[in-house]
Amino acid sequence: MAAMERAGWEEAFRRYMPLVDDPQALWACLYTPLTPCLWVNPIKATVEEFQAYCAEEGLRLEPISWYPGAFRLLNGERPGATLPFVAGWYYVQEEIAMSAVVALDPQPGERILDLCAAPGGKTAQIAVRLRPTGVVIANERQMERLSSLRATVDRLGLLNVVVTWYDGRLFPAPEGIWDRVLVDAPCTGEGTVRKPSQRWRPVTERFRRACAALQRALLRRALQLVKPGGIVVYSTCTFAPEENEMVLDAVLGDYGVVEPFSIAGLRAMPGVTQWAGKSLRHDVGYALRFWPHLNDTGGFFVARIRRTDVPMPASALPSVLKPRVPMEPATRTEGIAALCQRFGFAPELFAAYRYWMRGQETLWMALPEVESPAGVIPESVGIPLLSYKRKHIKPKTAALQLLGREARRNVLELPERAAALRFVNGQSQNILADVEPGFVHVRYRRFELGCGLYGRGQLHSQIPRGLQTLIAQNDHA
Repeated sequence: MAAMERAGWEEAFRRYMPLVDDPQALWACLYTPLTPCLWVNPIKATVEEFQAYCAEEGLRLEPISWYPGAFRLLNGERPGATLPFVAGWYYVQEEIAMSAVVALDPQPGERILDLCAAPGGKTAQIAVRLRPTGVVIANERQMERLSSLRATVDRLGLLNVVVTWYDGRLFPAPEGIWDRVLVDAPCTGEGTVRKPSQRWRPVTERFRRACAALQRALLRRALQLVKPGGIVVYSTCTFAPEENEMVLDAVLGDYGVVEPFSIAGLRAMPGVTQWAGKSLRHDVGYALRFWPHLNDTGGFFVARIRRTDVPMPASALPSVLKPRVPMEPATRTEGIAALCQRFGFAPELFAAYRYWMRGQETLWMALPEVESPAGVIPESVGIPLLSYKRKHIKPKTAALQLLGREARRNVLELPERAAALRFVNGQSQNILADVEPGFVHVRYRRFELGCGLYGRGQLHSQIPRGLQTLIAQNDHA
């Protein structure tokens, strides 16, 4: 880290030292890069399978005591560039960020809204906890971030997620129907300074005030949407009371109460009730501040809020929102029979799902109870299954990765790791295989890699561009 850059954030952080139990320990921690962390996706792999893979590759894991199935990766520099990552076996996520969903405590069968969802890590945590029933609406305001959110849903095989594209402050769903709402609010990001790839720089007070105004509006909308007695979790990855306790103090009023909570295995400090000469409501002290030195993590703030039954003023939503083509229950499902014939899937495999379409090209699959709430037009429901092309039906990689273990025909088993690396890098290659010409499901060892096109001794990767990852030959893959 350049000396000038370090001096800049050091000066910015000095104002927080009176809030910390051990300022010297915090400073020392901030200079140390974070250890990568991940959690195993139970839809695609067991913890034992993942641990066996790591043992084979010489990767050292340290279990995270407070989050079952999560690990610190003690060696290996690129956990997001491996074959099991591409196959959806795990999600890479900063350790302390996982605490927001622990505080939310999703329960099977519930209807949950993630108001600021991209890139999708917390949405994924919620989705796997809701199984086998329940639905999570993953909303993202920024169109350029929707692709990362949808890529997460597809790669992990999340069939109980509806992705939407709205300004969270104006989310048009019916009010008072949601069991839980997560507001992982956009913020100034001070708690991310330890990330090796992060180049955090001090922000202007004008920008901080803009963040706080956005955060207040998002929290206010969450309180309108959640049902009386329901839970709203408000979280940020910044240290600033202006974006944390002062947001709660300004918005909650009689509409919500911050509840005491703790996470076994994690150390935390309470929320601050005095800042910049102002006294704040006492219950903001029940929020948790995870300073980096307490658990050797990034910095994070989490508040668990119980909605009261005091009615809130109705939100003044615009009468005209962004126009979109609606996604509706599918009227064309004949492509499923074609998939069964091509790949030897048992037809009964597809009876457990419900199907959706936008227009006449792509067929999406989701769990039966998953649908979009009234007034909300989804960008996606579940994961894409297939596309109807002019002359053929094309299977989607997300579906083949999820269902590939059930395929009995036209499965191309790659003979070596180098071939698998070329495939996930989007490259074509010469290979001899006992499959019919056309679309094939590609597998390497235990990893279901997705859709390829085979013909005349050549395999052409059909891996989506957003999933392709440049894995070097000498990386742990």
